[in-house]
Amino acid sequence: MHTLRRLLTVIAVASAAFLILPAAEGMAANVELLKGTVRDGDSSHPAAGRAAVVRTDAGKRLLTVRNLAIRPAGAVRVYLVPRRVRGSRIGSDFKDLGRLKGNRGNQKYTIPRSVDLRRYNTVIFWCVPFTQTLGRADLRRS
Repeated sequence: MHTLRRLLTVIAVASAAFLILPAAEGMAANVELLKGTVRDGDSSHPAAGRAAVVRTDAGKRLLTVRNLAIRPAGAVRVYLVPRRVRGSRIGSDFKDLGRLKGNRGNQKYTIPRSVDLRRYNTVIFWCVPFTQTLGRADLRRS
């Protein structure tokens, strides 16, 4: 009886593992595509933190910002711009990801599928009223 119980337990565990493993193999984890360090917009606007672009297992792309610390300001937007953009000369070549959710902490922003990350590979935190960059992160492959 003891041997039969052990055999049935082994079969049950093996069956469960067989049923679970194929599902786990098919699941994709989130993948970090790009990353960079948030740095000052200029000498009067200190900024710090980490930025990354992550592709989720559902196929969405997110800009994640961790440990952000920038000066508080009204009407700050999060833009993706080409790396060549410097200072306050962004012109009209940017992708707007939305308003800044807070000047401290962790945040996520959805990146539309239409945005070419080979071109728009720098994040800037843009103060709209003063047309000024409060912080930036040049993103590189992870």
